[in-house]
Amino acid sequence: MFTNEFEYDHTVTTVLDPDGGFEDVELVIDDAGCFIRQYNEVENNMDLIVMSHKMLNLILIAMKTKEGVFTVDYVSNKSQSETK
Repeated sequence: MFTNEFEYDHTVTTVLDPDGGFEDVELVIDDAGCFIRQYNEVENNMDLIVMSHKMLNLILIAMKTKEGVFTVDYVSNKSQSETK
C-alpha cells in the first residue's frame, strides 16, 4: 500500500510494508531535490538519503534494466523554435 500527498511546494509518497516487517518509507520530492526517509527504531530518529532528481530517475530506470553498467543520456525534447 502507498499514499500520495500533493502539496503546493512538494509531494510525499509513503510506502507501507503490508507484512509489517519494515517501517514506512517516505519519498519527498521538491524543487531542491529528492529525500528518502525511514524511521530507525534503534537510533530513535529518521534515516535520511538526499539525492538529485536525476539520481532518482536513474533508480527508476535501473529497476527496469538487466544486470550491467549503464549510462543515461538526457536529450532535450524542445524544438529549436521553442528555445528562442
